[in-house]
Amino acid sequence: MTTIALEKTNWLMRMLSPMSSEMKLNIINLLSASMMKKEKRKKVDMSFFNGLSNAWDNGVSTEEEMQAIRNARTSGTTRTIDEL
Repeated sequence: MTTIALEKTNWLMRMLSPMSSEMKLNIINLLSASMMKKEKRKKVDMSFFNGLSNAWDNGVSTEEEMQAIRNARTSGTTRTIDEL
């Protein structure tokens, strides 16, 4: 255990020590139950993502769009900044 974990454990023990035995057993039962409970994964609502298919349909084929992107590349050029 790391020092930080030990410090937190000591802090919790100092906080729990004045409690009655019944209260401590109740806390132990609650902690045990929380550890035994299987974590349920929340189902992802895919309706938003399903609605995105063909959301951008401007009549241009995928190949034409890719070619336009490739032709627009300006690798190796430098920008020029106009003086004001």
